[in-house]
Amino acid sequence: MTPFSLTRALGELIAAPLPVPQQVTERVSAAFLDTIGVMLAGYSEAPVQALARTLPRAGYEADAPAADALLSGTAAHALDYDDVGFGGHMSAVLVPAILATARSVGRLSGKDLIRAYVLGHEVWAELASREKTLAHARGFHPTSVTGSVAAAAAVASLLRLDARQAAVALSLGATQASGLTANFGSMAKPFHAGAAARAGVMAGLMAEAGFDAAPVLEVPKGYLSAFSPHGEIDLVRPLNIGGGEWMLAVRSPSVKRYPVCYSAHRALDAAQALHDRLPAIPSDTTIEVRLSPRHSEILRYRTPQTVAQARFSLEFCVAHMLLHGKLGLSDMTETGLADPVLRAAMARVERIEADDKDPELDGYAAWDQVSLVFPDGRRESSPRITHPYGHFDNPAPATALIQKFDDCLRIAGRDGKDIFRACTGLKDIEASALLEALRQPALNLLQKAGSREAQAS
Repeated sequence: MTPFSLTRALGELIAAPLPVPQQVTERVSAAFLDTIGVMLAGYSEAPVQALARTLPRAGYEADAPAADALLSGTAAHALDYDDVGFGGHMSAVLVPAILATARSVGRLSGKDLIRAYVLGHEVWAELASREKTLAHARGFHPTSVTGSVAAAAAVASLLRLDARQAAVALSLGATQASGLTANFGSMAKPFHAGAAARAGVMAGLMAEAGFDAAPVLEVPKGYLSAFSPHGEIDLVRPLNIGGGEWMLAVRSPSVKRYPVCYSAHRALDAAQALHDRLPAIPSDTTIEVRLSPRHSEILRYRTPQTVAQARFSLEFCVAHMLLHGKLGLSDMTETGLADPVLRAAMARVERIEADDKDPELDGYAAWDQVSLVFPDGRRESSPRITHPYGHFDNPAPATALIQKFDDCLRIAGRDGKDIFRACTGLKDIEASALLEALRQPALNLLQKAGSREAQAS
């Protein structure tokens, strides 16, 4: 059958004046609040600091939107605390790309920012929903692979590109797609989000300047087929929004409760349920964790040596939760990782790779579970966890999101009142109000790095 003209149709969607309902607007405001919180806390992380030192040497000007998006996207993903949806970290790519572009465009409304996010989310969901198997299975990181195209859509919206230009922007975003899961647990992992945000900014600006590109999303050996693990792609159906509803109205990103890889969140909720029942875990128990083979592979660090590796360590996450009943930003330290009691508990963790599959979520087991096995054979097991706390189907209350935002702002050393007001009232403000409240942290960081570079030379 003839493939659906996906690139052209998405370009037309970006240029179309479709309304955004109130429910969707509220979800965008929540995504901005959550992402800006973790982004501000992430600016002090080592990957962001190293990148800030690199960019002036690479010729990036401090006020360049591409540099802003690259640095801010990396910061938003540096703590692995940002939201997830459709296989990747959506908002850590979209929000930095939108903010960086908004600073360069000039007068925009909060509604313009909201629409840009909705379109970026729609393109992300559209691409992801055409594939049966997540790109992780082939070693690609969807945050950057899908994010570069989605960010291009968001930027095209802010630049008010016409349908043809928007389609070109999508293709330019697609041709910059990259990111390998083999880099999980290293500085390169948060860089994936920053690189995707930068790719989207570049794609939109290039399309605006008259750059051309072929419609590559749906063609043979194009974007979808090149990244597909098994070639199981739907290239025929029309757009999801043909049913009249934005995908963001159907499913919003899931908010993270813990600053670690999302593959561990089911097990963490299971371990917390066990801790609530048995606060003191005997040292002679075996800790069994049931999870999928895909997630076991992603959580690859059985004896992590750094905090970055601990974010991808099933053993660290489960043992810490069983011992302390919590896992927050303040727990992600080198000192805590070296705790001998924690290390002893980690050594008792055994992985049970399940051969069943979640009927809806690719790469997931039907459920995750943590069990304590005593020397006499007695077993204490957690509930079976299918949707972790904060998941769209198990949402956290608004108070939890606000508490998370406040915690992040404390770590960032910032007063978040103006930012909170701007995010929660996004549809009623000018974009400049949010940008002024943020005080351009990426620009300040790059200016400082540029000054140090000039003094050194």
